[in-house]
Amino acid sequence: MQTIPFSEARAHLADALRGVEVAQEPLIISRRGQTAGVLMSWSQYRQLVGSSSGFSARLAEWRERHAAGEDEGDPFEQLRQPDGGREFSW
Repeated sequence: MQTIPFSEARAHLADALRGVEVAQEPLIISRRGQTAGVLMSWSQYRQLVGSSSGFSARLAEWRERHAAGEDEGDPFEQLRQPDGGREFSW
């Protein structure tokens, strides 16, 4: 991870933001030699925060994405048995 001083981050914020978007790696910002913050891309932030959003929120996101047609085909195809399954009777 790269570290830059706060003054440089402030002076070149647009370049710093482009850099984290392209590299997909956070940028550490220091102030007076001490770590003060982190600049990261939106996708990195969503991965970080999204993992703790809980099952119901993640399910709602999946449903929205699936309803929008972003997922193609059967999402459970890899999980299903290729044969007809097993015999079952009540």
